[in-house]
Amino acid sequence: MRSLPPRSLLSVAFLPCALLAACHGSTPAALGPPAPPPAHDVETPASKEITRRLLSQQDVQEMPGWETRLYLIEYPPGMQAPRHAHPAVGIGYVLEGRFESAFEGETPAIVEAGHSFVDKADVVHVLFRNPDPLRPLRFLIAYTIRKGEPLMRVV
Repeated sequence: MRSLPPRSLLSVAFLPCALLAACHGSTPAALGPPAPPPAHDVETPASKEITRRLLSQQDVQEMPGWETRLYLIEYPPGMQAPRHAHPAVGIGYVLEGRFESAFEGETPAIVEAGHSFVDKADVVHVLFRNPDPLRPLRFLIAYTIRKGEPLMRVV
């Protein structure tokens, strides 16, 4: 029986290809441009919760029991995630806004629109928040994980 490399190596090896396959060759622009800012005299209600929309879920042929999931995640202004960990490495791209992030033992970093990032596997994400008090954060992220496994666990 052939042994597989550690989970994080599998994810790193397959994620770039899987992300492209999951998007079916499209670019983030294919999701549509961001909505224009509202007129000054129009008040639009802001979402008060984090949304995670599953855009694509595909089996990984070379790895039975595994799948790649592509999410569009949105954080309202000022929203922060609880301390959490992911079961696998994730690779993402910020579409709109910016976030502040730190894994256990690391200094916080800011990632802005137009930049990619990597979520670590099985490391506590001690800080993840949208520091902007006015604008939402929108990003794409893909994980290759075991079927049925939750995206994250609160710690």
